[in-house]
Amino acid sequence: MPTVVVLQHEAQSPPALIGEYLADARLDLDVRHLDRGDPLPGAGEVRSAVALVTLGGRRRIGDDPGDPLLAAERELLAAAAAAALPTLGVGLGAQQLCLAAGGDVYPRAALDLGWEPIEFSARDAFVAGVHPRPLVFSWRDDTCRPPDGALTLADTDGDPQIFRVGEAAWGLQFHPELDRRLLRSWLRDAQGALGREHSDGGRALRDASKRELLRSAMLCGELMANFLTVARVREP
Repeated sequence: MPTVVVLQHEAQSPPALIGEYLADARLDLDVRHLDRGDPLPGAGEVRSAVALVTLGGRRRIGDDPGDPLLAAERELLAAAAAAALPTLGVGLGAQQLCLAAGGDVYPRAALDLGWEPIEFSARDAFVAGVHPRPLVFSWRDDTCRPPDGALTLADTDGDPQIFRVGEAAWGLQFHPELDRRLLRSWLRDAQGALGREHSDGGRALRDASKRELLRSAMLCGELMANFLTVARVREP
């Protein structure tokens, strides 16, 4: 069975919908729980995989730029991109991909939390057929500056949201994997730290999510179907 290697940085940031779509395509998920001490895959394991996915997390790269695990992950991502292994980075994973390719990650002026539109400036196979201005869910304190030669596909007010490095590695600064259970978990864990704009404890955010989660799940499905096409994986 074809294998997708998944790097999970913490229990609170699982593959969720991304994992469900990959499993529905009858792919074997080799999930490395890095917070539990699972090793990063070796070169042979990466070469035998059909794709690599690295997920989000609350860790901020700037808090410990010399973290050996994150540094080793960036080496892995750089090697995967150089080998044109289809790779997807989400949230923290996108920031890791950006750094691995020679880009930069820096703090935002304020927390970006909630549903917001993205605008496409370019198209490729990964975003083929996607609505021209979908709403996506963001939760981030940092932003990416993709390296020279990278292609920014979509942004929000000039802030990159989807970018590609090399031939087959994409970074997403939003969270298409979000489902209702994951959102509840994130809001519960973040109580008291949501900031002035969410002084209602996230109630308005939950209300908006009731309207947007289904559309977001459809977007996730479109992106993963395109990703598997790029990876030359077809549902049997």
